[in-house]
Amino acid sequence: MKDWTFEELVGDTAGFFSQHFGRQPLLRRGVLDAARARELASVHRLDDLVAMEAVRPAYLRVARNGQGVSSKAYTRTVNEPGSALTETVVPEQVYELFRSGATVTWNYLHHFLPSARHLAQALTQAFAAPVDTVAFLTPAGHDGYAPHHDPVDVFVVQTEGTKDWRIWQTPAARRSDSVTYSAEQLGEPALQTTLHPGDVLYLPYGTPHAAAAGEQVSLHMSVTVALRGWRDLLRETVDTLTADDAFDGSPHLGGDNPEAAAAALTEMIALLRDRLAALTPATETARLAAAGRSHGGAARPREFQRLAELAGLTPQARLRRTSLPVEIGVSDGGRTRLSVNGHTLAVPDAIAHTLRLLETGGSVPAGELLKDAAAARSLRAAQSLTRLGVLEPAAPAKSTTR
Repeated sequence: MKDWTFEELVGDTAGFFSQHFGRQPLLRRGVLDAARARELASVHRLDDLVAMEAVRPAYLRVARNGQGVSSKAYTRTVNEPGSALTETVVPEQVYELFRSGATVTWNYLHHFLPSARHLAQALTQAFAAPVDTVAFLTPAGHDGYAPHHDPVDVFVVQTEGTKDWRIWQTPAARRSDSVTYSAEQLGEPALQTTLHPGDVLYLPYGTPHAAAAGEQVSLHMSVTVALRGWRDLLRETVDTLTADDAFDGSPHLGGDNPEAAAAALTEMIALLRDRLAALTPATETARLAAAGRSHGGAARPREFQRLAELAGLTPQARLRRTSLPVEIGVSDGGRTRLSVNGHTLAVPDAIAHTLRLLETGGSVPAGELLKDAAAARSLRAAQSLTRLGVLEPAAPAKSTTR
């Protein structure tokens, strides 16, 4: 499966951010071929998903005539062994609602489909913000939801069938809530268009829109980006600056000595002000961006694959340090204690010395990690440290650090 990229959706990224992002919709025709579009989400895959016996109502929603249908109409309560009562989706009831004209919505599709998670990761990296994926399956000739706007930026990918869209002007001011409109409130749409498989549509935050399926069953995926506002980012910065012991304590503000409470608050404000003044903006924005890109919903660990590949590690394979924090102790009888990821182990001093050198970059052949030892012994040590996440394969161009 080919990885998804942000450029695959928007084309020229510089043009997207200068002309469309937060300003006006972007429609790109046929940027994906039919097979690539179905790879993202297909009716066949949704059949497989709805047949699963563990789908909870939070993942699957149903709407008819523009209004949500109570989950009681398509779920049942089950008693799972060793756990409490829980609700699960009943496939036949979902199908019956769909046959009667209801739209089926899959929330958090990236929890189920690797393809959706790959796309979520691409947009998380592009925006350094939380991303969700939602699939909308609408019967032929039926509307999905009433005209509304969403408090997120939305990227729509049509994967099967067609869908007719009405899109109104993007407002200048952002609203933090989701609002449903009547046709009278909105007036004439600014854009009316039909999406076909492979088409991509971008809707800026707060853009009113409505969609209806054409003559075939329609399936599209909406990828939503929840950008962090300035108040969110500044709150994260302040939370980081006040996370240590200096801001511990619980002052009594309701006592009979308000002057003392005010004086204590003045000290805390002054301390926070000094820390804010000492911040390097470029460093802090990089930290905030890294935090946004680490959003859990888009992570794609390859730990099983990484561990499986360790058996093929050769003495010539070059290894480098990872970003995993490692506490390297002092030498004691020729061995040095390492603490990493909850594990403590003692390694020969020569290995500890090499690990310290690798902290500043570079790489070393796995067979030479333990200097002056047999390559097989050094390789075993390298495999152990790689298994713990201390080392990882390096790019071939890296130079040796000895």
